Amino acid sequence: MWSVAILSCGPQLEVALSGRASTVPSVVRLAGTSPRSTLLLAALDLLIEDAQIERDEISLVAVSRGPGSFTGIRAGLATAQGLAAALGAEVLACSSLLVHAARCEGPGEVWAAQPGRRGEVYAQQFRIVPEGPPVRQTGVEVLPVAALAARGPWTAAERLDLGGAARCTPVRTGAEALLWLAERGAADDPVEPVYVEGPPVAVPGDG
Repeated sequence: MWSVAILSCGPQLEVALSGRASTVPSVVRLAGTSPRSTLLLAALDLLIEDAQIERDEISLVAVSRGPGSFTGIRAGLATAQGLAAALGAEVLACSSLLVHAARCEGPGEVWAAQPGRRGEVYAQQFRIVPEGPPVRQTGVEVLPVAALAARGPWTAAERLDLGGAARCTPVRTGAEALLWLAERGAADDPVEPVYVEGPPVAVPGDG
């Protein structure tokens, strides 16, 4: 069985391929400006060519469902569902915040972040436990980057500016963490996008 992971709703696009002939997943990480849908298929073709397999040998596609970039979420889910339709593969979805938490080793607690509106991030706290998936400790919050240093440590894409807040040292890429979660049955969310609304913006003179 070969599995693909797609993490597309952050500042970096990651695609991973893992299967019977490999002990470590192959990963492509891109941070270009091309449309995510174009990059996703190109990255997948590169991984398949390197593994010397056929597309129909892929039986599972794990994908991040947000929160994060609106266009990235849609591109990832559409690609995963397209692959499932074409190949008969199973699709598993997972919170992008849980994915980032799974990049870290514990035990301990960690905050995961994804890009939000300008100057803000989507954030959630997790407890890292030995061997098992991270355990959610809070709901998803919308926090200003300036407030992150008061919490932590943090896990997020390397390109996401956390304003100098302390970061944990990851042991997996995001795409590897998504595969890791799928293997442990933690990637079982609905294959639907997750969008988080921030607090309403106050307009001078309202009320």
